[in-house]
Amino acid sequence: MLRPMLIACLVGTSTGCAGSWDTLTSRKFREHPFKTTGEMWSPEDPVAVLRSETLRTGDERAAAMRRLKEPARNKGTQADQEAILDVLARAATADSSPVLRMEAVSALGRFEDPRAAGILMAAYQNAHGRRATDPTPPKADIIQASAGVSAGRSPTVGPTERYPITGPTGYPPEWVSSIRCRAAESLGRTNRPEAAKFLATVAGGAGTDIEAEGSDDRDIRLAAIRGLGNCRQPEAVVALAQVLTAEASKKDTAIIGRTHEGLVRLTGKKLPPEPQAWNSVVQAGIVIAPESSWFENAVDQAMFWQSK
Repeated sequence: MLRPMLIACLVGTSTGCAGSWDTLTSRKFREHPFKTTGEMWSPEDPVAVLRSETLRTGDERAAAMRRLKEPARNKGTQADQEAILDVLARAATADSSPVLRMEAVSALGRFEDPRAAGILMAAYQNAHGRRATDPTPPKADIIQASAGVSAGRSPTVGPTERYPITGPTGYPPEWVSSIRCRAAESLGRTNRPEAAKFLATVAGGAGTDIEAEGSDDRDIRLAAIRGLGNCRQPEAVVALAQVLTAEASKKDTAIIGRTHEGLVRLTGKKLPPEPQAWNSVVQAGIVIAPESSWFENAVDQAMFWQSK
């Protein structure tokens, strides 16, 4: 009886949506197939889910965060804005599930509220997942997460019976790195000067004597550089120019390439990845170029690949 409905769902999700596949293979679908299918086509308001006084599963909260749009910019009330910011702040900085932390961090990256940047910086700094009263480093087999929640390219987690109920005692290094990478990229999307300054300390563009925790992780540095490349502030250009100067002798093509892409995107200047050229741009006075349209980006990409 469920076969036609399942086929229809699979056809409707043929674009490769991981969230839909997770729903179709979840216990909730097996127990309540018709209700779950209806929610796939007409999902519940994410604000209502996140503000609900009824206990919601990690899957439901994570899915709501993925669908969430900033209330203040989408006909929501100020009360909704305040409540959702509070929910996301608690999830991003203190939730026992690293998956929910990452979803909250992603949602905050879509907010224009100036408070989002501060929350994201706190999420980055608290990415270790340890409680304030727990001074010991985490063991690799202790991790808090919501079972069955997809985390994209993030590490997989073990069965729920392994999770202590007393709160997080720390995440393995790969989860800490994933959360910090997500926070760095989301910070760039806030377009805040304080976000650019923070990312500079992670990317290595704030001087050798100023470094943030995690800046020795190459993946996190690359995420911070990508974040700077999307942060349309003069401070981001200064930081990227300093990174380019510092990396010139190290020949790390990935870091140099991402740094150069960010400089070109922010300034609109098609200069080569040479520190002297970009330092001259900084000294002459930084003007952030208008953001390129999707068509201009497509043309640039086509020209880039044609030149290869």
